Amino acid sequence: MIVITAASGKLGTALADAFKAKGLAGQVRLAVRSPDKLAARKAEGFEVVAADYDDPASLKAAFAGAETVVLISGAGTNDIRTVQHHHVIEAAKAAGVTRIVYTSATNPVSASLFDWAKAHEATEAELKASGLAWTILRDNSYFSNNDPLFANAKASGVLPFPGIDAKVAYVSHEDVADSIVGAVTGTGHAGKVYEIAGGEAWSAVELAALLSELTGKEIKALDVPVSAFEDQFRAMGLPEWVATGVGSFYAALGAGEYAATSGDVALLAGRPSTSARAYLKAFA
Repeated sequence: MIVITAASGKLGTALADAFKAKGLAGQVRLAVRSPDKLAARKAEGFEVVAADYDDPASLKAAFAGAETVVLISGAGTNDIRTVQHHHVIEAAKAAGVTRIVYTSATNPVSASLFDWAKAHEATEAELKASGLAWTILRDNSYFSNNDPLFANAKASGVLPFPGIDAKVAYVSHEDVADSIVGAVTGTGHAGKVYEIAGGEAWSAVELAALLSELTGKEIKALDVPVSAFEDQFRAMGLPEWVATGVGSFYAALGAGEYAATSGDVALLAGRPSTSARAYLKAFA
């Protein structure tokens, strides 16, 4: 039995679809704060249970009888995330889980400009000291993080980004999901850290040129300060910790922290990572 935490989010949805495509739905338990959200998944063969990162007892119950837990990182400030992940690790140990597969992030070090990297750094350290088998997948930036920017660029002819020449080895949710399936179902992955990054890296200038080609409209990249992104997030009504946290992520991207490419998607998923051309075709 495999348990997926935070199973109703974008990655959880893509991951459930990936397991279903492999004919493994009957071996997967979807743990989510509100099980009613995933009621339709039961007809697909999944088990759906209630579990809350802030409720250790619910986690232990959700993990009962499971061999592997896929820990999709939580949401919140670094302190909140670190405690939530600690609850998962402790509940997994109490329930007799054998291995945790954790979705970390590229460059999970305190020195990163990305503020939330600190929570990933702390969780990776706790996992390695837990006594459980573990596999860590460090996810690069999702193409879809920029969907509003891509859509606006098609309409306005401008693709704004902090550090337009910095390259990012983007991935899709499907890249990450298929890599997790490979790490969970394959052998020899315990105690390994994988860089779930694209096989190519793209700057905002290059993405704008590709969008121009695909849409037939001239689109130019515009270098903007991170503060402009943060102000936009505030204008959208997002909490301050989200505005500054996501802003710090774009600062890290603009500084080149996410530029390193990797073949680990191909290794785990058995196929190449999603290309920028394939992803951006949807915007044409």
